[in-house]
Amino acid sequence: MIEGRPEVKKTIVAAGVFVLALAALRRFGPALGKRVMTKCEQMFDRMPEDFPPKRMMRGIEEIREQNSRILRDLDQERTALAGAPGGR
Repeated sequence: MIEGRPEVKKTIVAAGVFVLALAALRRFGPALGKRVMTKCEQMFDRMPEDFPPKRMMRGIEEIREQNSRILRDLDQERTALAGAPGGR
């Protein structure tokens, strides 16, 4: 086959290993990603409540709730003004 050119052989072997690695990653990647995410969530749940990332996430959730409430209130005001006589 290819004789006397070790760099070509190395390149072909490296390309074959690379293709196999890509195939394995495509096959097992999504399952591994889910498993890693589950492990991270479990680890996060075991952290103390005053752990800074947990406090930050709790703050983000509170801000989302406040934003939803504000948007809901604004929508109700807009609906009330539209329904009022002489409304906008």
